[in-house]
Amino acid sequence: MLRIGSTASRALPGWLRRLRSNAACLDAEPTLRVDVSAHALLRMVAEGGLDVAFVHEVEGSPLRVPPGLVCRILVEREPQFVSLATDHPAAARSVVRLSDLAGDRWMVDPTVDGEWDGLLRALRSAGLDPRVLHGDYLTAASLVATGDVVALCQPTSRARTDMAIRPLQGDPVGVRLLLAARSEALLDAVLPDLRAAYGEAARQAPAYRERLARLDTWAST
Repeated sequence: MLRIGSTASRALPGWLRRLRSNAACLDAEPTLRVDVSAHALLRMVAEGGLDVAFVHEVEGSPLRVPPGLVCRILVEREPQFVSLATDHPAAARSVVRLSDLAGDRWMVDPTVDGEWDGLLRALRSAGLDPRVLHGDYLTAASLVATGDVVALCQPTSRARTDMAIRPLQGDPVGVRLLLAARSEALLDAVLPDLRAAYGEAARQAPAYRERLARLDTWAST
């Protein structure tokens, strides 16, 4: 059994699918535990409760990696996008400025390591004093759709009929995507499938796909 831990990611289904197809080669069937806290997942790997963890590190809020773990970087800097109601005036723009959202309330999950700090730094750097609600991702999605809040989201997020996904001008908030384990050999075994799954998820998100195509990144991974 290959015990995987992860923060939320659109790459997970594709990663698990690839790992299961390669289970005979890995000599292990993958299982998954999802947690909003990257620190909690890293501790579980260090303590032997998980074999590998896929986590994100918010820029400016470095993770405390326990001794004995080795890490590989999947993405050095993944820009965070914004989710907003489709009838929000800023949704008419292909790229949204933070100043376009000056009058909005933001929703963040305070249990996600570094997320609130990263958002607050970006908003204050733009001269904004945000109104903030705390809630989980499911609650945020519901309130974004009704126009009550806006929220940061991963660039691989999918738009809905009632919710738009847009890049933020200047990419003011970024995260680093890391894979951690207790051995280099395990990272070597599972990272290629994760890389392929992430590329697949990126290509399925129109705004992110366009961005990466211009950079010639993940175009055909």
